[in-house]
Amino acid sequence: MKVRSVYQPKVRYLEGWESLRDAARRMRDGGYDCLPVMCDGELVGIITEHDLVEAMADVNQAQAASVFDFMTEEPRTVGLDDDCSVAATEMLAIGCRHLPVVEGGTVVGMVSSRDLLPLATAGVVEG
Repeated sequence: MKVRSVYQPKVRYLEGWESLRDAARRMRDGGYDCLPVMCDGELVGIITEHDLVEAMADVNQAQAASVFDFMTEEPRTVGLDDDCSVAATEMLAIGCRHLPVVEGGTVVGMVSSRDLLPLATAGVVEG
């Protein structure tokens, strides 16, 4: 099965210069576990709940920090026509739960382990 069958096409993103507070609010309000980070229309990173927790561990630094300061740079991506097993294997290899989905160099959505789990339990995805 292809990523295009399971990914979430609704793309919300942050600009790297935005504050961590803006990131946390956007994630909370939209129910997102992570958001891609863009700069001049290009994917430059991803910020996750884990990144925000790390930032909050140092409250003084977090208040003045931007998304650039705590994002994961150069995130791995998958394409719409990649097999779901490719996405699952990539997540396991790098220890993440989300991957941006790109088409023609443009972020078109996200795929998460939550999207892939039903396939794994049905035997469609083998790692």
